[in-house]
Parts: sequence; C-alpha cells; structure tokens
Amino acid sequence: MPGLDETDYRILEALDAYGPLSASELSRILGISRSWAWKKVRRLERLGIVKTSKKGRLLVATPASGSYRAVLRIGILRASEYPYILPLRRLFHDISDRVEVSVYEEAYRLALDLAAGRVHLAMAPLVTLVALHRLTAGRIHIIGGGSSGGSGVVYASSPTRRGHATTMASTMELCAEVKGLPGPRVYMSSGSSILGAVMRGTLEAGVVWEPYLTQAREAGLHVEDCGLPFCCVLGANRSLEPEYDRIGRMMARAVSEASRGRVDLGAYSRLLGFDRRLVESTITSYKFLEEPPIEEARQLLSYIRSTIVPGRVVEDAFRVGP
Repeated sequence: MPGLDETDYRILEALDAYGPLSASELSRILGISRSWAWKKVRRLERLGIVKTSKKGRLLVATPASGSYRAVLRIGILRASEYPYILPLRRLFHDISDRVEVSVYEEAYRLALDLAAGRVHLAMAPLVTLVALHRLTAGRIHIIGGGSSGGSGVVYASSPTRRGHATTMASTMELCAEVKGLPGPRVYMSSGSSILGAVMRGTLEAGVVWEPYLTQAREAGLHVEDCGLPFCCVLGANRSLEPEYDRIGRMMARAVSEASRGRVDLGAYSRLLGFDRRLVESTITSYKFLEEPPIEEARQLLSYIRSTIVPGRVVEDAFRVGP
C-alpha cells in the first residue's frame, strides 16, 4: 500500500476497534487535529481502505472491504498447536503491507471478533466457527486447515464439588459432550483458569489443551485424551472473500512447512508467552491438517449441534420471575 505512515495505521486500528468514528472522535483517540485526521481519512478512502458515510448529521469513517491490504489482523488462541502461524504470517505479506497476530485466551471471544471484523482471520475451533457462521448469516467462513489432537480431560485428585469446567462452544465443550462428563458444567474464559480450578479441587474435571495438559501431568493429575479428529481451523471474515482461495493455498503451504519442522519455535514460544521447552515438548501432541476436515465434522454433527445448543441452554437463556 503506497505511502502509508504510522498515523494511517493508527486510524485503521481505531476504526477496527471502535468504528464507525467521526473526525472529532478520531482526533480525540489519536491525539491529532480534527482537520489532519479527516485529511488522512479522505486519502485512505481514495486508496479503497476506508469508506465514509452519514450517521445522522455526522460524516463517519469505517474500514472498507479492502482494508486488509493495509493491515491484516490474525487471531490465535494461546496454545501449542499453531506453529504454522509464523510461515503463514510471512506468506501473507504478499497480500498485505502489515500482518499482525493477536493471542486470545478464549475461542468464543476470538470468533466474535472475527465476525465483527476486528480480526480478519482466526485459528479457532471448528465448532465455534460453525456456530458463528450460522448466527451471523455467513459473515465468517472456514477456508483452511489447522490441527487435531492436543485436548484432554484433567481430573482433580481430591475434588470438593461435582461438575466440570470448559470454554463455551469450543473443542473443549465438544469433548465434554462426546465424553458425557457429568454436570454441572461451568464455563471459564481461559485454559489457565480451568486448570487452576481442577488443581485446587473446586471441580471434579476440566477440559483443556496443550500445553495446559502437560502442566497437569507434571502436577500429578490424571489426564484422558479427548480423541477428537479436529480442533482449530482457519476462519475468515467475509471481507476477505476475494482472497479465500489464495489464502487457503497459503495455509496449506504453511502447514506443510511446519510439518517438516521449518518453524522457529523460539519465536513462536515468545509469541504465546510460554517457555520454549514446554512448547517444544507439547507440539508433537498435534497433527497438522493442510485441508479443512469436512468429512470428520459431518461425522460428529450431532455432537456439534449439542455443543452449540447444550442441554440447559433454554433454562439458562430465560430470566423470568416466579
């Protein structure tokens, strides 16, 4: 993208996070003059990166469908399973000037941000992406492969109460459904919080992923593999639809590189915020998939349905008096 400077990128970041925004709002967020902010917006509009429209009496700016050509944002979960994100990030420079990777703790939050356009691409659980595809009327799609394996049930040594913990509408909840774990089910927002609850014995069991599974084993807890044929796959916001095929091919190439060990695991460990030894020892728990596991998903369709709409969802949805 010709001639973009740091202020341009900050405008795009603000629009992705808070948009639509007026000139006054951009001025306040960025700490620049109103006239300079709008001059920048108009130039970005001419480049097809930003679009403007009327909101009441105000003229506001939002990212255009081509904004990814300036900044491409990718979200991943804090897990050992995505070493291919590094070669993928490198390949994406053929599509975008700047490629940024953000690390999330919870799959559902990541999928919501993908649907909202705060990230353009996401390595997220297949079941989560299927749920959000339906709820957003096709605003997101699965366009690439990913990983399988690396998930399991961790059991407390001396639990003080019944039930299990998982993350919502995720591979972990799919595992809880397949395994038929006894309730009540408690939803938590990260692998570390689930593992912490089980280690403290405040719940009988929790469903987590690597490297939290290995941390559980090292703490002497019993672990049972989920045995699922898929976990996370590459989801895309519909704004990238013209690039779907190209990105899918890039994903297959990146996965192939990772399968052959052509990844800097030190850099990947730093991205996640985990010790390199822990990442290196747990990455082998995953099988990398160059293509989306469509047939495997069809075979587990009944479990996917019960994960998206579990048994107590109707009761939990209502808040009515006696």
